[in-house]
Amino acid sequence: MIQRPSLINIHWPEQTEEGKRKALSSYPLFALAFRPFFLAGACWAFLAISIWALWFSGLMSFQFGFPAALWHAHEMVFGFGAAVAVGFLLTAAQNWTGLPSLSGKPLLLLTGLWLTARFSLLFAEYPPLLWLFIAVQLLWWTGAIYSLASLLIRAKSKNNYLFIPLLSVMALLNAAFVYAAATQQFAAASHLSHSMILLFGILMGIVGGRVIPFFTARALGLEQIKTPLLDKVLLPLSVFGTALFITGFFVQLPLKAGWLMLLVGSLHLVRLSFWTPWKIWAAPLLWSLQLAYLALALGLILLGLLHIKSDDLTQLLVFKDVLHLLSISAMAGMILAMMARVSLGHTGRLLQVGKTITVAFALLLLAGPVRMLASLAGFPLVFWQVSALLWLCAFAIFIRFYWPVLTQPRADGRPG
Repeated sequence: MIQRPSLINIHWPEQTEEGKRKALSSYPLFALAFRPFFLAGACWAFLAISIWALWFSGLMSFQFGFPAALWHAHEMVFGFGAAVAVGFLLTAAQNWTGLPSLSGKPLLLLTGLWLTARFSLLFAEYPPLLWLFIAVQLLWWTGAIYSLASLLIRAKSKNNYLFIPLLSVMALLNAAFVYAAATQQFAAASHLSHSMILLFGILMGIVGGRVIPFFTARALGLEQIKTPLLDKVLLPLSVFGTALFITGFFVQLPLKAGWLMLLVGSLHLVRLSFWTPWKIWAAPLLWSLQLAYLALALGLILLGLLHIKSDDLTQLLVFKDVLHLLSISAMAGMILAMMARVSLGHTGRLLQVGKTITVAFALLLLAGPVRMLASLAGFPLVFWQVSALLWLCAFAIFIRFYWPVLTQPRADGRPG
């Protein structure tokens, strides 16, 4: 169960001039980047899907700045997903480099830019708010990439330099998406949002490949089995396949990206088999991560088959529906599991979750297949609604239990 910290004997220093300048960083919420971005990201995941579900169910009439489906796609990948990724990377960079990461006023400013972007886009039918959104979203990406790059470069953390171009390409895709949507090139904008999901697949492959086997071996008291050859080939193959997918929409290419997706997904399955998945079922913080990784592998395999036009499969599944297995069960599933674990570890709490959080993991992992299978049903709207309800329940549970974890001081009394 999550242990709540005791507030007894916490000493808040008197406000000297130096203390006043540092006052904001003394608030736990702005001590490290994971705190505001995990909390804000989870709240937005709940609010944005609530709005989307009410809209597609015909229960709410709303004029979005973009076509509704594009607003939904943007806010899930460039809004929610990107915020949690940035919060995680800025927090991890402090461990990688030994240098203090973003906190206090700069972190408040970065969080404020992200929040302003979310609400200005929501009401971007008014042109001034659309321009405000474009400006603050660009500033947010610039601030996030600069903050991460400055830490990694100052510490010469060369093993982690790859995150700088990865975030930069995400930011460029975001800019291209906004331009395409604003100029009514809706098919191109939709393709760019799909491409962003594949970029998240690369990020999940890198981060998951590092932390999942480590967490598993440490929790189960096993020796970590490493897969250096798989690790070396997966990244370039993933990058090449994603590059083919992005450019294939605009230029006719001799090689279909689907073949690379199929290969990469299969290699992810092979790598997962080395992480002793048959021993993880008593530990929710392990199986939630590994099942999300499994969804990544299976999603890429299915997308690959659809992309190369496997006739038997294309009669059953739709490409956009299968993308939801990646965006919900893989991306959001791994995000929820990582937020749960990182929030406990970085606030000095036991790495254990109760039954309710365990249910949240299961609900979100289930939401992906439900949404993917919508096209097979004679009543797809019900599948959409059930998937949205599963998502909302999962994030409502997370917010309920992790709000105090993310907003209160560390349980062990240490700063951070």
